[in-house]
Amino acid sequence: MKFLRVAVSALALLSAGVASAETKLNLVNDGELRILTNPIYPPMEFVNPEKGTLDGFDVDLATAIAAKLKLNPLFVTSAFQELQSGLQTGRGDVIISGMSDNVKRQESMDFVDYLTSGPILFTTKASAEQYKSPEDLCGKTVAGSRSTSFGENVTGWSEANCVGKGKPAIKFEGTADSNAARLGMKQGRYDAVVQGIETIAYQMRVEPDTFTLVGDPLLSNDTFGMGFKKDNSALRDAVAGALDDLIKDGTYNELLTKWGLVHNAVPKAVINGVK
Repeated sequence: MKFLRVAVSALALLSAGVASAETKLNLVNDGELRILTNPIYPPMEFVNPEKGTLDGFDVDLATAIAAKLKLNPLFVTSAFQELQSGLQTGRGDVIISGMSDNVKRQESMDFVDYLTSGPILFTTKASAEQYKSPEDLCGKTVAGSRSTSFGENVTGWSEANCVGKGKPAIKFEGTADSNAARLGMKQGRYDAVVQGIETIAYQMRVEPDTFTLVGDPLLSNDTFGMGFKKDNSALRDAVAGALDDLIKDGTYNELLTKWGLVHNAVPKAVINGVK
């Protein structure tokens, strides 16, 4: 488990906040917002290769929320599959790490939804003519991070659109992370990869003329949410209020623009919005 602080100016911390000093937010440490994250998912969260510091939309948004709440942000990094246990055991106050809000996760956490997303298939430029639509991947192998819900997304889509139409199913191969999936595809071990539409757009800028999208997102209602313990509605509601303030004052849009995510905006904070 690693801990990283992000500097916040005194001016920002003194700005109008949504939480008063009297508000009981049930924090791990008073005056500090501990943010659990897995920084391997650009542009959401990643280690800046030039500076060696945390960077990304989630990092900027979490820092802005902490300022609204007059709290110091502390980023606690771990593997994605350990984020939920870290929340439940008190290593952090909130998960902000490109995590999809879904009904299964809502059994143990509450979410404040803050960004739209959607799993999308892509392949190499060399295979672009072979795989023009998701249906072309029926009977083929698609890889993706095993710690995400992308495997379930692909399997569900395959059952309805491949098996349900008399075609062979797509085989999903779980990998350690999206980097491993992309590498395996480049090496010819996988026919395509599934990844969040916001991250592949970033990756296509980093590696131009390398990948091509295969059709539209498999889901149209995927939403990223900030995760909270079920018994901490006070912090959940305070963060939702802070997000609404950032939407209203234009900060949210500025951050979306900075990271190329303007098409992923939500109009307001929603609690457990995925049903």
